[in-house]
Amino acid sequence: MRLRQKAVTAELHRLGHEARLESGNGYFYFLGLEPVNWLDRTVRVSKVSSLTLEQWVTEYERLKKLNEDIVRGKVGAEPAKAKAKARPGKKL
Repeated sequence: MRLRQKAVTAELHRLGHEARLESGNGYFYFLGLEPVNWLDRTVRVSKVSSLTLEQWVTEYERLKKLNEDIVRGKVGAEPAKAKAKARPGKKL
């Protein structure tokens, strides 16, 4: 039995997430109350059946955490001292 978008959306709702899976041209994305302001909400697969139901839920949770980290400034933010150590000979 092939996996459908409705099944992924139903599983997200069952787990308490306010989101649904939508399709784009060669990708899928999450839409709804939780992911409405996410900067990254896409999963680049051509068919919903490319992933299992468990993998879709994992992707949703990964994107949720990624976007929370982006908002908190944790993504791409490296302390200045760590940058200096990474480039010997450079002073701040």
